[in-house]
Amino acid sequence: MAEYEVCLDLFEKNPNPMWIYDSETLRFVEVNQAAIDLYGWSRQEFLNMTILDIRPEEDEELVRACIQRGGTQHNSQPWRHRHKDGSEHFVRVSSDPIEYASRPARVVAVNDISDLVRATEALTQSEEMFRGLCASSPAGVYKSRIDGYVLYVNPVLANMWQMPEEEMLGHGWQRRVHPDDMERLAQGWLRTNAAGDSYEHVFRIILPAGEIRWIHGRSTAIRGTDGRPIASVGTTDDITEQRSANDALRMSEAELRALTDQLPVALLYVDAQGKCRRANRAFEDWFDISREEILTLDFEFFVLRGDGKQYEAEVRRAWALVLDGRPVRFEKTIVTQGRKRTIEATYTPDLDADRQVLGFIVLLHDITDRRALEDQFRHAQKMEAIGRLAGGIAHDFNNILSVMNGYARIIEQELNGNGRLGHMSAEIHRAGERAARLTQQLLAFSRKQVSQPRIVPVDDLLRDDETMLRRLVSDTISLEMELGAGEARIEIDPHRFSQVLLNLVVNAKDAMTHSGTLTIRTLVHQRNVLVSVQDTGCGMPPQVREKLFEPFFTTKEEGKGTGLGLATVYGIVREAGGSISVESAEGAGSTFTLSLPIAEKTQPADITPRKQDCSQCGNETILLIEDDSNIRYLLAHTLESCGYRVVQAENGIEGLDIAKNMLPAIDAVISDAIMPKMSGQEVIATLRRLRPELKAMLVSGHIDADPKDVTSDGRTLFLYKPVPPEILTAELRRLLDGTPASV
Repeated sequence: MAEYEVCLDLFEKNPNPMWIYDSETLRFVEVNQAAIDLYGWSRQEFLNMTILDIRPEEDEELVRACIQRGGTQHNSQPWRHRHKDGSEHFVRVSSDPIEYASRPARVVAVNDISDLVRATEALTQSEEMFRGLCASSPAGVYKSRIDGYVLYVNPVLANMWQMPEEEMLGHGWQRRVHPDDMERLAQGWLRTNAAGDSYEHVFRIILPAGEIRWIHGRSTAIRGTDGRPIASVGTTDDITEQRSANDALRMSEAELRALTDQLPVALLYVDAQGKCRRANRAFEDWFDISREEILTLDFEFFVLRGDGKQYEAEVRRAWALVLDGRPVRFEKTIVTQGRKRTIEATYTPDLDADRQVLGFIVLLHDITDRRALEDQFRHAQKMEAIGRLAGGIAHDFNNILSVMNGYARIIEQELNGNGRLGHMSAEIHRAGERAARLTQQLLAFSRKQVSQPRIVPVDDLLRDDETMLRRLVSDTISLEMELGAGEARIEIDPHRFSQVLLNLVVNAKDAMTHSGTLTIRTLVHQRNVLVSVQDTGCGMPPQVREKLFEPFFTTKEEGKGTGLGLATVYGIVREAGGSISVESAEGAGSTFTLSLPIAEKTQPADITPRKQDCSQCGNETILLIEDDSNIRYLLAHTLESCGYRVVQAENGIEGLDIAKNMLPAIDAVISDAIMPKMSGQEVIATLRRLRPELKAMLVSGHIDADPKDVTSDGRTLFLYKPVPPEILTAELRRLLDGTPASV
């Protein structure tokens, strides 16, 4: 009896629900307090129920099968029990057969495992969801222990590595890793797994065919309830194509940078928000800012770097227009590195496929030198126009001088220097010769004079030009001439030599702004004549001396020099077989020295006024074509006085008509080179188609007449106006006799 009471006490106080039911009627015959508390029915209610009342209807057959089986039963699978409130709970049941009140019965102990079942179901669902997500993931997914032992890989990862999923489990995945990357990968991964950190790594795998692929892996440690890492999950992506694209992009970026750095213009790319995104080396140099610093700046910074408010307004207007999708070009002045530049700015919008502005490109082209060249070119054009005007004046003046000098020479010859009238005629002739030299200077100024070298004493050339040179310098500058070359002669065009002196003296005068001394010296040194032009002016630094003879280089203010003077000097001296040097220092003046070779050959002295020699006369028939009646009459008189028969024509067409009627009788043609309607060259060319051996002489005072076009065949001579009578007759005689011409 005492033992029964002890068992009953244990039954009642058991914390787990317990009950006893009749094996035949299945009615509850006893329940403990834990069962009452958990299930919600009172003791009396329990005793009025069977065990089928706390089970779902679908479990009835299973319950009866267990009762029939008898014996002690411990069910590992969970059972479902209903509570009074209608809820279902999962329980694990143990039962043993007993005899109660002399009837067969079973005592049941219940363990509520609802929380465990729900947790298990949640875990199962989570696992299924994980596998489902992994299976649908575009990336390779794996799960491993913290020691690197792989527990799961998704199909994408297995396909990416070209391995069956089961072969990748454990440490099988290591067979694909490139041997050069394995140690670094394993150490880094295991170290971060152990620390519970995330890990990101790039490594290579080798596929069965030998192809190498680049893999980007990421992993994250999973921590247990105690906070310690217990596993690792991660993803892998094949980045081979991306890496190749990045390499190509880097190469393209390097090539683009190299290309833009070679551009002679400054380049800046600005995005739609006004941020500077790219600049080339020229832009760095212009603004003296590193590329790295430029990329931290807003475009607003450069808007304010211009030359005043007008520039800022122009840039802001261009900025607004280019952000509206319209290209802009303008020209302005900016100051960079302390230097004022004239720039041509071009703003070009960068548009996407939908014509939306992504940004714009700024190109700054330094056109300072170009604008200077254009100014110089305009100045040169102006000088060319002045030169043409001077040349035209010289041509007309030559015609007048031809008449005046010709008749003065005839009178002088007739009087033969006798008496007062002979002296007067000689003075008239000398004045005409000086006027002729003036026309040659005008031709030299126009730069259209054809070079006619002569062998002359250099000191005589300087004496002839002394008056002109003194007029060039101001009253505050003293011009000294120290001529020591004696009878030394040089071969040069006297008018071009005058042009050389004119340029050197003008430059020397400009170097002496207030006063000073200009000295011109000549002396003989070995086989050369040295001509020096020395001033006491401001002198020149070395960097100026280096560029002194370059075309268009000038140190004068804008509009005061073409930069062609010394280049012309250099060309004339070189043409004469000489050289030019300069010595100068800042504040110590300058000395230009011409070195010209002494002429070895001799040249007959100028013909002095005298009556025509008999050797210059003849009785041949000459066709004379000249549009100026005064010159035509003078030339005809000169020729007729020497015995020639002269047939006159006032233009080329008339001359051609006359010649066709008497061509066999004509021994030579003398014609003005340039005439209206038909030029002298055209007349001669037409006549020679009928009579190839016809001899001809062309005369002209025009700047555009070129003797090279007509004097290369030995049948044609060319003379510049004014032509002295004795020169005309002497050269005609040589032409008719077939002897070489002297001029």
